[in-house]
Amino acid sequence: MSTEQNKAIVRRVYEDVINQERAELIEALYAADVVVHDPFMGEAHGVGAFRELLGMFDAAFPHHRVAIDAMVAEGDMVSVLHTHTATHGGTFMGMPATGKSVVVPGIELFRLRDGKIVEFWRKDDDVSLMIQLGMIPS
Repeated sequence: MSTEQNKAIVRRVYEDVINQERAELIEALYAADVVVHDPFMGEAHGVGAFRELLGMFDAAFPHHRVAIDAMVAEGDMVSVLHTHTATHGGTFMGMPATGKSVVVPGIELFRLRDGKIVEFWRKDDDVSLMIQLGMIPS
C-alpha cells in the first residue's frame, strides 16, 4: 500500500469511527491481531483491545470529537497530531461525570500491513486531561 493509501485508512479512524461514531467499521480498519500500546491499558492484543479502549472513552466522553492537525506517513507508518474535544459525561477512571469540557492534544502512531492497522500507539496528553477534570492539581 502507498503512504497515501495508508493515510486514507488512518483518516477513516478519526473521521468515520470516532467523529461519525461508526464503530462497526473497526474490523474493516484494524487487523484481528492488532497490537495496542496505551498508557492506561499497557500493551494489549486483538481488535477487542482497541474496542475496549475506544469504549472507555466513549462511555466517559459521549460524542467526543477529534480534529486532525497534521498527518505524516513514511513506509508502513502513519503519525497523526490531533486534538480531542469532549464533555465529561460518564465515569472516567472512577471519577463520576463532571460535565466539564476538555480539550486534549495528542499524537498517535499507526503501523499498517495489507490495508489494515496492525499496531497502534496512543500518546494523548492524559495529564492535561486529568488536570482539566480536577483529578490532579495543575
